[in-house]
Amino acid sequence: MRLLFLLLSPLLLFAQEPMQTRTQVLMGTFVSITLPHTDRHKISRSFELIKRIEDSLSTYDSDATLAKLNKNHQVKIDPYLAEAITLSRAYYTKTNGYFDVTIGSISKDLYHWGEERTYSPSKQDLQSATLNINGITIDDLHIKSDKNITIDLGGMGKGYGVDKVAAYLKDQNVTKGIVALSGDIRCLHHCEIVLQSPYTEETFANITSKHRDLSISTSGTYRRFASTKEEHHLINPKTASQGKAFVSVSLFTRADNTKIDAYATALSVMPREEALTFLKAHKEIAFVLVDAKGKILYGNLTGLIDIEWLDYSEKATNPSRNKKSNTKSSSETSLIHPDTNNPKLIAR
Repeated sequence: MRLLFLLLSPLLLFAQEPMQTRTQVLMGTFVSITLPHTDRHKISRSFELIKRIEDSLSTYDSDATLAKLNKNHQVKIDPYLAEAITLSRAYYTKTNGYFDVTIGSISKDLYHWGEERTYSPSKQDLQSATLNINGITIDDLHIKSDKNITIDLGGMGKGYGVDKVAAYLKDQNVTKGIVALSGDIRCLHHCEIVLQSPYTEETFANITSKHRDLSISTSGTYRRFASTKEEHHLINPKTASQGKAFVSVSLFTRADNTKIDAYATALSVMPREEALTFLKAHKEIAFVLVDAKGKILYGNLTGLIDIEWLDYSEKATNPSRNKKSNTKSSSETSLIHPDTNNPKLIAR
């Protein structure tokens, strides 16, 4: 019940105008949409859109296009799936291979993430898994994949869903509201969000957007794991081992959830210095990271967000500057989202 309360809290952000929030289980997580009461009928249509995207990108549903592609290695062209894969190829290049959707050969075939039972594969099985982004081909009629690879779009699919709903609402002239698929969130209007410690239930920062259309993506190594906590679900495709540098990655940018969803996945498995170099080169993305020792690192905040730091055991540190950025306090209620889990268990 606590999670549901936190999902509904955006209502208080728009006290001047009646708002309506509805939540459904789609794409293996809780989907929460908050819109003005006068636009409430668009919530149902937004859920329908997400369901259509789920029917394309899901690996859970055997009737979904991606599930069929993984099984048969050829499907008729599906616009959502083709676009998602095309974007994923671009993110593979931009992240130097740390975002690789053929990680499914490990995440799905070996660990069985998202199923009712997960497994702990041997080192030999992990090293033998085949990953090959070039093993996917798309033409005007078909999408094909090599028989020894499995595609997993979980590292960008929710951000992709958020972007599609936000684009639909923009076409409908909706300018206020929040679209949230687990930790992937789009604030159509100014909003505030809190960041939760990966170690406790406490929150350590209040985030206030400076602009409309703020995109947020969070990724963490601390909620989903197989036999041990070291066997979390964020796996480096280059080493077939779990990312160790960061336990929490939160990214913020303007109107591009798909990109920062993929980048958050990649940053979670990058070596520390490589991740910080990547973020330094992407000034359009604000970030708040919690490393494996509990230290907070942040940067690129100017023009995107204000942060109010709350009591926390470690001090926030900007890796590119010595002085902490100015912060802005706020009394508005904030928003937290639960992590993605097994869709069948969520539905129960």
